[in-house]
Amino acid sequence: MTKNCSGADWIPATAVAVTGIAEFSHLCGVFLNRSFHFCALLFGGLAAAAILLSAVIFLAAAGKKRKKNEKQAKRKDGAEKVLLFLFVILVLSQLLFVFAHQPVYRQGDMTVETVGSFLQSDTVYGVNPMTGRAYEQGLPSRLKILCLPTLYGVLCRLFSVPPKTLVWQIAPMLTLIGCYGAYASLAVSLFEEDTKKRRAFLIAVALLICAGGYLYGMDGFGILYSGWRGVTIRNAVLIPWTFSLCLRKKWLLAFVCVIAEACLVWTLYGMGACLFVLIGMGVIDFLCRRAALGRSRRREAAE
Repeated sequence: MTKNCSGADWIPATAVAVTGIAEFSHLCGVFLNRSFHFCALLFGGLAAAAILLSAVIFLAAAGKKRKKNEKQAKRKDGAEKVLLFLFVILVLSQLLFVFAHQPVYRQGDMTVETVGSFLQSDTVYGVNPMTGRAYEQGLPSRLKILCLPTLYGVLCRLFSVPPKTLVWQIAPMLTLIGCYGAYASLAVSLFEEDTKKRRAFLIAVALLICAGGYLYGMDGFGILYSGWRGVTIRNAVLIPWTFSLCLRKKWLLAFVCVIAEACLVWTLYGMGACLFVLIGMGVIDFLCRRAALGRSRRREAAE
C-alpha cells in the first residue's frame, strides 16, 4: 500500500477515507433508522481509529524515505525555492478568496438546508427542508446513498460550526487543499526525480484554476465557487489521484476512488468518470506491456 507513495498521497487518501467513514455512518442512519446523533458518534469513533492506523503507517513509511529526502534536500537550488514560493503564494491567495468570497454560486443547491434539517430533526433525510415536514413520497435511492450532507452535518455537530460556514467556506477550502494534494501526487508520478518540473506543474495547475474561475462549467469555477459539491470533489480530487494511482499501477486503490465517487455523485449526476479513467488506463497499460513483449520476442528472434 505504501510502496512508491509520496507525502502528497496522504491528502487525497484522507479524503477518500473520510468519504468511506461518512458513507458507512450515513447508511446506518438511512437504512437502520439510527438517529443523527448516533451517526455523529459512529463517525467520530471510526475517524479516531482511522487516524491512529494512519499514524502508524505514516511513521513506518516516513522512516524508510528519510534518507532519500535528505539526499534530495541537498540538491535544492534557488530556482526550486522561487517556484515553491510562487506556488505557496498562489495557493494562499486562492484559499483566502474561497474563505472570504460571500456571493458564492449556489443556484438550486439545498446542501445547507439539508444539513440544517439533519441537525434540527436528529434524523437522516427525515424532514424535507423545503416544507419542514416528513417526505410524503420518499426519496429516490440515488439520493439516499449520497453521504455529503451527512458528512457536513456530522462535522457541524462535532465541531459546533454553523452549516453555512462549514458548507460555503470551510468545505471549499478543504476541497482546494485536496485538489493540490491530488495534483502533487500526479506530479510525482510524472516527474519523480525532477523537483523543478513538479513545482512548475503545480504552478501551471494553480494558474489554470484561476483562469477557469471566470467561466461556469470549468473545473476552476467549481473549485473557487462551489467546492462543497460532490461533482467538484470528483473532478478536482478523485480524477487526478486516479490518474496518479494508475500510472503507478496501484489498481486496487484506483478502484477505491471509483467507490468513493459513487458515494459522492450518483449516475444521473455524472458518476462513472473515475471508472472510465481506470478502464482506459488499464487498457493502455495492457497494450503497452503487450507491445513491449512483442518487441522483446522480435529482438530475441533476431539474435
